Amino acid sequence: MVSFIQISIFAHELTLLLDIKVVMSKKDNTEQAILQTAETEFLDKGFALAKTTEIAKQAGVTHAMLHYYYRTKEKLFERVFQEKVDLMAHSLVATLDDGKPFLKQMEDLMGAHFDFIAENPKLPFFLLNEIHLNEKRRELYLPVLSSAVRNTLQNVKRRLEQAVKRGEVRPIRTADLMFSIFSLNVMSFVGQSLVQQAFDLDREDVRQFILQRRAENIEMILSRLRK
Repeated sequence: MVSFIQISIFAHELTLLLDIKVVMSKKDNTEQAILQTAETEFLDKGFALAKTTEIAKQAGVTHAMLHYYYRTKEKLFERVFQEKVDLMAHSLVATLDDGKPFLKQMEDLMGAHFDFIAENPKLPFFLLNEIHLNEKRRELYLPVLSSAVRNTLQNVKRRLEQAVKRGEVRPIRTADLMFSIFSLNVMSFVGQSLVQQAFDLDREDVRQFILQRRAENIEMILSRLRK
């Protein structure tokens, strides 16, 4: 027979467990708010001009709380950078499926990469500023970026070589293929402002232009590969 004391102990333990879950949920929400705000701040201003005080303010937390989660601005930047790189790498890997013809795999990969940039249009400028134009950042973060995409590049290389042997596609170096894919997709967004001004496009024209570029970029690559 369960005693009153046992019931009381159980109720107390259950209350503690629920309290812990509430605290953990609040912690997750707070950390997510900080990361989302930090991402916007870093992408808009770059590492040098981003302010942790502004990130804390926009995230609705104290500067001391932000410091509790991420000891330095560098640590916060590392987390944001790593998450964006991992997300990009995952979007590419998910398209590589041996059950699909190679050309279809390349079509899906290009589309996924284009869509990722469309959802993160400031990312190319961010990478250019923080990696290619900043020697310190390049030494720190280029290996992170390279490591994240290395598996994708190796998988594409293997699939490309197999497709060439089967006579499905024309020979091309993997480096040339991937550089063409990345260049076409990135330039569609980097050059967007120039195109908009040069051709006097309104917002809807730009939207249609971007949609058309997606299709055009894919067709350019597939035309190079088709026999």
